[in-house]
Amino acid sequence: MATLTGPLGPFEETVEQWHVYTERFELFVIANDIKEEKKVPIFLSVVGAKTYSLLRGLLLPVKPETKSYSDIVEILGSHYAPKPLAIAERYRFHSRDQKESETIVQFVANLKKLAEHCEFKEMLNDAIRDRLVCGLHSEAIRRRLLTEAQLTLQKAIDIAVSMELATQEAQYLSAPPGVHKMSQEPTHKTVRSQECYRCGKTGHHAAECWCKNLVCRQCGKKGHIERACKQKKKRPVAWRNKKENLHTIEQMSDDQSDT
Repeated sequence: MATLTGPLGPFEETVEQWHVYTERFELFVIANDIKEEKKVPIFLSVVGAKTYSLLRGLLLPVKPETKSYSDIVEILGSHYAPKPLAIAERYRFHSRDQKESETIVQFVANLKKLAEHCEFKEMLNDAIRDRLVCGLHSEAIRRRLLTEAQLTLQKAIDIAVSMELATQEAQYLSAPPGVHKMSQEPTHKTVRSQECYRCGKTGHHAAECWCKNLVCRQCGKKGHIERACKQKKKRPVAWRNKKENLHTIEQMSDDQSDT
């Protein structure tokens, strides 16, 4: 037996909707070139023990395998996803306004989702367009759309999105320079405060330092100058220790000469 492509897995009511699962099964059938006569037994095999037991209970005394695929989907669908009332769905749709944090594109996508069971049919685009205009958060965009004589849904979306972007850009440009500085130039700010290991100064990258090709007079190495030389920075400690040792030796010599 050939291995099936893309394991479907059992239906889980808490994870996905019934119609989404059946859509995925249809794709599974196409991907594996499953014949019509094999559709029911394969579906009953993959749908899961819980769903199969439910189907058996709903069909008693009839066996599930005697039903057609469309009958099985409809019977289980009436249990998992009873058809919502169109009037209730339309009330939810027409009550939906754009949220303050929601973009135009997100608002339209959510309206389309709410319209799924509203049974608008050929009036779907007009209904979404009307709700878009009426539910907009921006009064300026709404007034602009209301001036269009032949306003289609797509045209309304295009105008609303372009005005939304223009408003955002205007707010960005009119903000004080300091508002953007921290978000735009965190690296630049760090560079300004860090000391260059080549010259000892701040305000530039070490890779751009004018001292990168110079030879240090302290250690003789190329790439930095004497002021920034690490060996020079270490010298005062060593030199101090050396001086202390010399002082101790001289003191010991003086003591011995006195005796």
